[in-house]
Amino acid sequence: MDVKIKIGNTKIKFPYEDFMEKLKDSDNLFETIFSKTNLDLYYKFYENMSKGMLSYYKELNKVFVEYWDINNQKTGKIPDEPGVLPVNGHDIYNYIARYGMGNFHCQAILKIDGRLDFDKLSKAVRLSVDAEPVLGCSFVKGNPPYWKRLENIDQVEFCSFEEAFDVEESAKRFLDSRLDMDNDPMIKIKLIRSKSYDVLGLKANHACCDGTSFKDYIQLLSDIYSKINQSDEAYTPKAATRGRSDQDRLFGNLGIKDPNDLWIPGSDISSPTWAFPWSQGTSGTTHIVVCKLQPEQLDRISIYAKSKGATYNDLILTAYYRAMLGMGQPVYGVPMSINVTVDLRRYLPDYKTEAIRNFSGSVNTSLPMVANEDFSETLSRVVYMMKEIKRGYPGLQSAIGLERLENISFKEVLSYYQASSKTDQDMPQVFYGNRCIPALSNLGILSKSLIKFGDVTVTDYFIVPPVVSAPGLLLAVNTYNSVMTLAAGYFENTVLHNDVERLLHNIKQELLEGCK
Repeated sequence: MDVKIKIGNTKIKFPYEDFMEKLKDSDNLFETIFSKTNLDLYYKFYENMSKGMLSYYKELNKVFVEYWDINNQKTGKIPDEPGVLPVNGHDIYNYIARYGMGNFHCQAILKIDGRLDFDKLSKAVRLSVDAEPVLGCSFVKGNPPYWKRLENIDQVEFCSFEEAFDVEESAKRFLDSRLDMDNDPMIKIKLIRSKSYDVLGLKANHACCDGTSFKDYIQLLSDIYSKINQSDEAYTPKAATRGRSDQDRLFGNLGIKDPNDLWIPGSDISSPTWAFPWSQGTSGTTHIVVCKLQPEQLDRISIYAKSKGATYNDLILTAYYRAMLGMGQPVYGVPMSINVTVDLRRYLPDYKTEAIRNFSGSVNTSLPMVANEDFSETLSRVVYMMKEIKRGYPGLQSAIGLERLENISFKEVLSYYQASSKTDQDMPQVFYGNRCIPALSNLGILSKSLIKFGDVTVTDYFIVPPVVSAPGLLLAVNTYNSVMTLAAGYFENTVLHNDVERLLHNIKQELLEGCK
């Protein structure tokens, strides 16, 4: 079978097998990813091709045209001037991933046992973007891209206030509200006031920070607020330095001189395997679903984990695998995948980056499901699988891949994702059916002690994940004040609220019933 493409006015025809073999060994990220796509599936439906599939081929051809046109562009240097910070591969990925992949916001809700001073909070937020300069920047789409300090930063509204009769509804509206990834500031905060207590909503652009850094930012904000609250004297926080030393430390600590030598193309690409009811559609409206486990329930889970030599993450992943079986026609005996986020700070001696940033990778877990297996039996296989994965430096391939992303023309990468997002709007369900790619992001304990803003205490606090587009499905898990929160989001018109709610409920029940 031959592959035919048209680049400008040039028509090219070549054998499909030779084409894919050449791409597989390429050093270019675009080519290696494309080599993993299953073109056989496209040809299988060729004779009865739908209008949507014909549109797909047209858009795919555009990708090739744009790719070849800009392939020879070289990456330059960022401006050498005040207020400019370098962008790393993690930032680039989380910026461009919004094209067809999700909304990529980090969000949190904090319940406070009293009232905050809004003026002091606003001042603390403004000082926080001096302490972490990237939060006071915008993403400049240069070649290479870079962070640039906002010129009108003192006029930017980072913080807003609302008096609410129904605080929970106001918090929900905040979580569902959209963050403009280009024009809004990197961090937005809302103080929601009820008659007896305050709720603080925080929203951050995932292009500049991951979940762990988001946790660190919330702790930083509370520290700055407390210092302002304690004294009338002016307070100036020390500014963090944001460069590439964290990547250098990571590879150095692992004894890696040239990361490219360890690169395995396509190693972190997942395929949809799980049945899940979703529909083809387009929408910019997102919704969040939250489910909680209370302290007494966590105590039971903790005792069970210790008795089995398992971690909380092992238990959650086990429950996730088992709950996914109930979302559609069960598939047994075939490897089923769940992608797990990995905090790359685990490879740093102090487990900390020098500044707020993205520093997360991922690893694919794969486990065949067994009919009539009880929770403990599934758990034992998950524990064994995770121990094997941990021996191989999980997340390292992601780190290497994102390192390589810095060396590719940003215009090339942006063009690829923009074109891909157009085809994804028409095509995914044709190929995937009602199958999805689930992922797990476990942020663990958000704070070992209760967070305080001056004299008031945060009694409840949880982080919700970015909402990813179907067929993706991202579950976030985190714990604060002995309460575990499960959270997931979805795009309206693609997934039903009841189905996401049912999945979270099933995960909770698997944990509670399995850990008796």
